Amino acid sequence: MEEKSNKSNNPQSQKRPEKKPYYKKKYYSKPPKRKFWNADKIVSLSAMAIALFTLVVLLYQSHILDKQYKLTVKQQKSSVLPYIQFINQSGDNSISISIKNKGLGPAFIKGLYVKEGDSTFLHFNLKILYDENTTDTLYGWNSASIIEGIVLSPGEEMELFSARGGSSGLRAIEYFFIDYFSRGKKMIFIEYESVFEDAWISTSSFQNKTKEEYGDFEIHYDLVE
Repeated sequence: MEEKSNKSNNPQSQKRPEKKPYYKKKYYSKPPKRKFWNADKIVSLSAMAIALFTLVVLLYQSHILDKQYKLTVKQQKSSVLPYIQFINQSGDNSISISIKNKGLGPAFIKGLYVKEGDSTFLHFNLKILYDENTTDTLYGWNSASIIEGIVLSPGEEMELFSARGGSSGLRAIEYFFIDYFSRGKKMIFIEYESVFEDAWISTSSFQNKTKEEYGDFEIHYDLVE
């Protein structure tokens, strides 16, 4: 009986609680972070930067060359620039109307025009213009026909119309043409071009404009026999 009681009182004989099995935690290694600046990206961005810089340089060079080209063309045009001016002279015994090239280059005449109000007429010479509007007799006269293709060299003067005689006869001619030289509704003008085909208009009111500045005009062709 005592042995039984001893067994029951012996702490070593008592059953210990079972330990739960230990499970080791598994750690999964994360992939290493990729760096943004790697060799490939640095090379690619460097190549792009060089290409962009090269493009900017080429555009700037193109702009400079374009300006140089325009300046060269402008200098070349200026060196052969024609400048036609009307010359109206009158005295006691003569009257004359001429044009003179006071420019540096030849002037290629395109035509002689007479403007009356809003209408512009193509004429060949001023004597015909005078005869169409008056029956006065001239003592003596000279008149040159203006046709397309006439070339006026630098410094060259061309007489369009002249008359000689008594003062009474010349006075009528002077009164007739003074209306075309007084900046009124009547006007005579010459269209001419340079060797670069730039067009100008020179008027009897002593104005010289580019054809673009002067503007377009409708031409009425006179039937001259």
